[in-house]
Amino acid sequence: MGHLDEYMQDLKRVLEKIPLEKVEEVIRLLQNARMNEKQVFILGNGGSASTASHMVCDLAKNTRKRGFPHFRVFGLTDNMAIMTAYANDEGYETVFANQLENWVEAGDLVIAISASGNSPNVLKAVELANQRRAITVGFTGMTGGKLIHLAQVVIHVPSMRIEQVEDVHLMLEHMICSAIKEMEVPVHAGEVLSPGPLDKAEQLFGFPVASDEQLQSDKSELLEAITREFSEKLDLHEFLPKILDFTVQSVGATSGSIVVLDENGEVIEGAITYAGEVLRKPSNTLSRATQEGLANWVIENRQPALVENTMRDPRWMQSEPQKVQTDVARSAICVPLMVQDRVAGVLTLSRPSPYHFTMEDLAMLTTITVAISYSFRRKD
Repeated sequence: MGHLDEYMQDLKRVLEKIPLEKVEEVIRLLQNARMNEKQVFILGNGGSASTASHMVCDLAKNTRKRGFPHFRVFGLTDNMAIMTAYANDEGYETVFANQLENWVEAGDLVIAISASGNSPNVLKAVELANQRRAITVGFTGMTGGKLIHLAQVVIHVPSMRIEQVEDVHLMLEHMICSAIKEMEVPVHAGEVLSPGPLDKAEQLFGFPVASDEQLQSDKSELLEAITREFSEKLDLHEFLPKILDFTVQSVGATSGSIVVLDENGEVIEGAITYAGEVLRKPSNTLSRATQEGLANWVIENRQPALVENTMRDPRWMQSEPQKVQTDVARSAICVPLMVQDRVAGVLTLSRPSPYHFTMEDLAMLTTITVAISYSFRRKD
């Protein structure tokens, strides 16, 4: 019994040292990938391959819940034909990277599991994922190996016993999937969330807001009423600073911008806010914001985006002159303003701390932008 007791005591000591903030970060990255319909790839060798397959199964099946999209999750350890083909013809170190090369895109999530952190095929896959501007997560142990420096987010199990590293990796997989399964159901983008945010709009803009029962029974009619009020009462020049200030306050942002684009994608109107002050900027200054980074990604992909940590998300790119001054972890949220089939503008909010915004904030902001897009249609 001495060996068994020793094993259990060692395992308890290892568990006490697990960085739970990193586990929470991986949960947020997975949920963000899910809600933005990004692909999730999971890989590993040996016992880590077993954990990778297990995680794919749990994410695909056990997290299904009404109101959520399904995970687009893929295991790179399970197709024996393709793995042996690459291993035989091009070397075992290519078996994961060559699979990723066919599918991985910017913003996708790649989870690499390696107890040693030094498996060449795992490292090669993470290198490729980083080059493709995917988000990379490493589960490692022992000294961490090269993976601890290569992956963007790392959960390190501080044990030199490979059995315990693999024990904890599987436990972490279960913890992560269980937490995701228990998350509350978000409202679909484009739906009115609750009377709360709209009560603020009533105070600011002066239009009536329906009861909770009305919200649930006829959201489309309510949304049309709101947009009609926006369109008829507000001049676009006056409207932009007000709506920007309203959205900043609604989600607790500290800075943001809103721009309106013409049919050629050129900026025709816009405003920015910082430290409680709303300012107007020349069109050429605002144009730069739409041609790089998160706003550009949202315009090109025609979909909203939630960036939980700008230091980890490749969609967020600072301009070179600003990097020295503003290279800090922050959170951001960005939503396109759609008029018919084109992007008529983009609204971006940020805060100088990671993980501030939630999927509920994204849904609320999308609801607001659906409404104000009708105002832009009037001004087009």
